Amino acid sequence: MFSKVLSGGLWGVEAFPVEVQVDISQGLPSFNVVGLPDSSVKEARERVRSAVKNSGFSFPLKRITVNLSPSDRKKQGTFYDLPIALGILQSSGEIPEHDFVVLGELSLDGSLNKLSGLLAVLISLKEKGFKKFIIPKQNAGEASLIKGVEVYTFENLKEVVEFLRGNLKREPISHRKHQVIEIFEGDLKDVKGQELAKRALEICAAGFHHLLFVGSAGAGKSMLATRIKSIAPPMEEEEILEVSKIYSVAGMLEESLITERPFQAPHHTSSEVSLIGGGNPPKPGLISLAHRGYLFLDEMAEFPRRFIESLRQPMENGKVQVSRAGSNVVFPAEFTLLGAMNPCPCGNYKNPFKVCTCSEREIKNYNKKISEPIKDRIDLKVWVYPLKEEELVNLPEGESSEKVRERVIRAFRIQKERGKFNSRLSNEEVKKYCLDMLSREAKELLKEAVKNLNLSARSYFKLLKVARTIADLEESERIEDYHISECLQFRD
Repeated sequence: MFSKVLSGGLWGVEAFPVEVQVDISQGLPSFNVVGLPDSSVKEARERVRSAVKNSGFSFPLKRITVNLSPSDRKKQGTFYDLPIALGILQSSGEIPEHDFVVLGELSLDGSLNKLSGLLAVLISLKEKGFKKFIIPKQNAGEASLIKGVEVYTFENLKEVVEFLRGNLKREPISHRKHQVIEIFEGDLKDVKGQELAKRALEICAAGFHHLLFVGSAGAGKSMLATRIKSIAPPMEEEEILEVSKIYSVAGMLEESLITERPFQAPHHTSSEVSLIGGGNPPKPGLISLAHRGYLFLDEMAEFPRRFIESLRQPMENGKVQVSRAGSNVVFPAEFTLLGAMNPCPCGNYKNPFKVCTCSEREIKNYNKKISEPIKDRIDLKVWVYPLKEEELVNLPEGESSEKVRERVIRAFRIQKERGKFNSRLSNEEVKKYCLDMLSREAKELLKEAVKNLNLSARSYFKLLKVARTIADLEESERIEDYHISECLQFRD
């Protein structure tokens, strides 16, 4: 007898509908799963067999064939345990046909386990028109955050069967709004001096521009970088769902959505897979977990060159393509890069209070660890010099993060009205929002800068984008010459 149960598959952070087709026929007892299943799906046979028996149902000693349609897309994960079990019971006449989308991993005793990536599957399938779902009770928290769907949660296979038979009443879980609680550690007012670096941080937060701090150890580079969390603009609803989907796929989503901009700070000894993503099945790496937020590379020159170079693609188009044997997955990675590095191996080059012990060649070779194509993609570069003792003691408290954030949010809203953040403007949009908005004096200064600094085409456009952000921070429609002048301070 033939039956089919709706389910869903996950590839990267996007889901697709899967029809679990089950056929039970006469013949030698066998249990086969086809339709490009990976090893975790093939293992479902033993979990399903034990779960059905231990839940009090008879497992048919016949020829069982399960097809996961469409058969041309690879199936991975443990989503299919429950739909396969229900398909077998439906083919055996134990339960009637139904129109639920079923997702769940089974234990050997028939209980349902928590799934990773469920939020991403529910959101994607909802967009494709599916509205009714059966899932494990342990995923109720994240599922309740999605509105416009009917989600029924259960603890074990037996409960699901009784519900489908009509013997168990169960209401769909109620939708609850996510709470945005903003608690920031650290304030810009705690940072003594470093006005140019703090200004660069403000521009970085307002326009999502990549930023590199260079300076001696102990000058305050890391302290400045971590303060960006306190001035970052809040995430929009669409951004919250995007980021939460990635964390769900990574198995890092708990009972609530990710409502603050992510801040990932990997150590330079981290593996390439943990940074870029990969594995089997492919999982997002730290650069994807920093999507819509910040990727902070402290001691940037100490990271493997291969990893630094792999940032080229995501820094340009906001995506990372993870290619492995038999798989090719694209993860979102629209992060803002924050880098901090010493200027030389000893760390004292240009330090006014210490002597650099490095040779000119050593300094040159150390800085070559960050290639020119990567440097060219960084919009803002700032030297951070250590303060004198009297400056540390006597300098007054600086501007608070709260005041800076107010300006950042105003600039953020101006960009939202345009439809795109300044760092992501296309060349055509740069002409419309930057070149056409230059004052006569700004045009003259820009010509001189291009001539004297020998700017590449990429650097030229990045200069205009940063100038647009500085103008937005002042709520100025036109880009003036002093906006261009300020941009030029953040060049090498």
